Amino acid sequence: MELYQLQSFAVIAQTKNLTRAAETLNLSQSALSSQLKALEEDLGVTLFKRGARGMRLTLQGEQLLDEANRVLGSVRQLREQAHALHQGGGELVTLGLNASPSFLRIASISRRLNQLHGEVRPVFQTSQTVNTARMLREGQIDVGFHYGRMRQRDIVHQVLAEVRVCVVIPSRLTDDVDSMDWSQVAALPWIWVGNDCPFYTLLMERIERQLLPRQVVTTVDEQIVRELVADGQGVAMMREDEAMPLVQRGRVKIWEPGWLTLPLGLAWLSKNAGQDRIRSMVSVIQEVWQSEQSVEDNETPYWL
Repeated sequence: MELYQLQSFAVIAQTKNLTRAAETLNLSQSALSSQLKALEEDLGVTLFKRGARGMRLTLQGEQLLDEANRVLGSVRQLREQAHALHQGGGELVTLGLNASPSFLRIASISRRLNQLHGEVRPVFQTSQTVNTARMLREGQIDVGFHYGRMRQRDIVHQVLAEVRVCVVIPSRLTDDVDSMDWSQVAALPWIWVGNDCPFYTLLMERIERQLLPRQVVTTVDEQIVRELVADGQGVAMMREDEAMPLVQRGRVKIWEPGWLTLPLGLAWLSKNAGQDRIRSMVSVIQEVWQSEQSVEDNETPYWL
């Protein structure tokens, strides 16, 4: 069994398509098929069912995929650690970012980490709340920001802050936001965020589930949402700190019944909780959020 075979296994499982997997790996389909066949023979199991809709994992394949991803994650961490040692650095810790760096206070976190724990080298990686648990288990990240609460037994979770989010409507779409009910708001064009975005999931739990918004654009990037909303192309969910500047400029109006609150949290694997590099990163993030939150609480919000 070779590592490249496990990598091919993981990519095929992700893409569910041999052609796309071959393109991702920069291989011919025949070479990729040969790798998969050799791995199946080595393991003594069939990993995929081939059908008209692509490649589907068998039950054995599903059970082995998690282990394969853990192996690949461990190899990735080993290489990163070796690279850090070669460069004369200390231990690496990868932090998953589920929102903009400025909102998550990454500059302050990086600066404080360097001041207090110079032996720890941060690596910042984009992540999404829906993928945080998987990325932790696969070793893609060591610590991750996320919205909502983690209820998995193998993951430690701490709440950093409560985040206010709201429904924003471009000013050009309506003159009378205050009189609108959900059916009228849902009928407007929406900029929808895919991948089970917690903002939209929470909204649909609170509002009439049977009345889905008219989705005209779907994205996974909050910067794209902000750009499209500012241009007046559709309604969206936005954090309060993103929405208020647009309100000040007269670009959007807030639909008051759409205010929601959800926690911003930090998560890491229970089995890694005792590692110095994890403890250092977590303690710095907690310190930065506690100190900067106390300052914000004593200041008048800039939009008032």
